[in-house]
Amino acid sequence: MITITKDKIYRSPFSLKSTKPDSEAVKEIGLEEALYSLGEDVEFGEDLTFSKIFDFIIFHKEFFNILFSSEMRGLLIDDFISDYEREVSVIHDTQEYKLRLSWIGDVYEYDDDVDFIDYVSLDAYGKINKEIDEKEYGISIAFASLAEIKENTIFIDNSFEIHDSNTYEDELKAILKASYRPITLYQAILSILREVTFYGKPEERDAQRRELVRHSEEIEKWVEEGTLEENTKSWNEVASEIDEIIEENLQEDDKITFWDVLYPKAEPTGISSQDVVDNVIIALAEGSEISLEEQLQEAHDSEDYEQAAKLKKLIDKRNGNKTD
Repeated sequence: MITITKDKIYRSPFSLKSTKPDSEAVKEIGLEEALYSLGEDVEFGEDLTFSKIFDFIIFHKEFFNILFSSEMRGLLIDDFISDYEREVSVIHDTQEYKLRLSWIGDVYEYDDDVDFIDYVSLDAYGKINKEIDEKEYGISIAFASLAEIKENTIFIDNSFEIHDSNTYEDELKAILKASYRPITLYQAILSILREVTFYGKPEERDAQRRELVRHSEEIEKWVEEGTLEENTKSWNEVASEIDEIIEENLQEDDKITFWDVLYPKAEPTGISSQDVVDNVIIALAEGSEISLEEQLQEAHDSEDYEQAAKLKKLIDKRNGNKTD
């Protein structure tokens, strides 16, 4: 078990909540050593802020850039450091929430196939307007800058539920409910990086946020004017557009990923893979006690004409190479 607090990181056989204060099994470890504990279950201290976790991510950014390149869709942690370190220009006094890591589990049916997904998600839990809202609720932070959330405390919700389209109306009808499912340090880091890179680089995220605000203002205007219905698309139109976008994305074969940048593919040599295989066979045959001509004769005598044809082709290729 890895325990991360605001100031220190500990390793112990069990949760610190069930370990004696003077236990010799509890060891304090540094940022370097914690990297080797990605597969261990993790718990957060009550005073832990997002900045402690992201400082750990930045400390090991070269490694995490490669490890999570697929989930970050080719982006780099380096792209978010200035966004993380900048000063916050707007303070939202009405907001009151903590960041949360929690399990998402769903069963869904599509074209008569039933599938199950489960993953760790990063969001916030609390109130956007503490003066009005009576209950706490989940809040997306996909549009928030890292500077805005870095001083927020972060906690882990280890409860686990599996739902389908019929059970969200009543949480008591969940397909499965468990009071505790562990989250590893690997899963915690993955969920954070996947969330902060969801809308691309900080400038792309901010552009998406401005566009969302613009659409919200338009909808409010249409509602006031009573023209909402004529200005919005039907579900069938939206579904059709989504299908077209998916189809276009599937047809894009020239996408460059971060992995391609790290390990660029070699330029074609002009020699096919079959040519390479043939040349190796020829080289082995020339060093063998049984020549290609003898192998051809044996294949012919045993009426293995398919093998004989292949050997004849190799002999012709060898002789052609010698002529060149």
